[in-house]
Amino acid sequence: MDTLSDVLNSVRFQSAMYGLIDCSAPWGIRLPPAQGHVRLFMVVRGGCLIQFIGESDPISLAAGELVLCRKDVAADLRDAPTSPVLPIEEACSRMPGRGQVLKLGGDGPASSLMIGCFTLDAHQQNPFMTSLPAIIHLKSQHLQSEPGLESTIRLLISEVSGHGPGGDILVSRLSDAIFVQVIRAYIAQIKHCKETPGWLKALTDPEIGAALNLIHEKPEAPWTVATLADEVNMSRTSFATKFAALVKTTPIDYLTSWRMQKAIALMRNGDENVEEIGSAVGYTSRAAFAKAFKKEVGRSPGEYRDALNTGKQAALSTT
Repeated sequence: MDTLSDVLNSVRFQSAMYGLIDCSAPWGIRLPPAQGHVRLFMVVRGGCLIQFIGESDPISLAAGELVLCRKDVAADLRDAPTSPVLPIEEACSRMPGRGQVLKLGGDGPASSLMIGCFTLDAHQQNPFMTSLPAIIHLKSQHLQSEPGLESTIRLLISEVSGHGPGGDILVSRLSDAIFVQVIRAYIAQIKHCKETPGWLKALTDPEIGAALNLIHEKPEAPWTVATLADEVNMSRTSFATKFAALVKTTPIDYLTSWRMQKAIALMRNGDENVEEIGSAVGYTSRAAFAKAFKKEVGRSPGEYRDALNTGKQAALSTT
């Protein structure tokens, strides 16, 4: 499994919600803060301005453009800077569901928007989540760089606006696909940008990307800086320096962090004991694994597993 797939596989999509909005100028709506969510704004036709509260300049979106945002602030969407905004709660009791369209505004030029909201359940040290920028703005040329993305978006719009059987599950699957395709389009966008370091940029680097693949393919292997550097044909010093510059951490710290992510996944999904989990992620002794786990996560493996089990029991008791 490639590095991006491996990491995204650990980012669990808890839910996705979409709504279609038809607007005629003048119009404006305010969306509340979205704590723990990633929002997606897409312009189907026309255009809009997105003003995140606290930001000085709005983002202008034209037809065929989208914004992926994880800023936990309210956002104003409108056709022009002077148009008044109406809180979404006043415009409707809830976002329109599948097959429904919210209509806003007067009798001026029309625009159509699709707004999505993902809930992602991921540990805070997940490298994808820590590298994901607050705002990703993809223009038409960026969408075209990712084969199939525009087609997937059109199919999602069709399903959101329709009542076909199985539509809810199809919308969910398409949401997953669009999320991954947007990230790939963003990676292509920043590939040659020297001012944008980070884990997502590191994936595109021939040597560091290859080293990340090795770590993710075999996190249990006894990797050292020297063995990783040798595998990607770099000197130990050059490799360590370049890795830290792109990934913003050392190779061994990254390896340890990812091992803990895999350990957490095993705790959530299996019945292995702590010793077996430690062995599966590369530790020859329970004590060494417990020490590394507590340093990374803040709890011992046993305490973390107990907390997971308590949460599961609480969830069962409410069903």
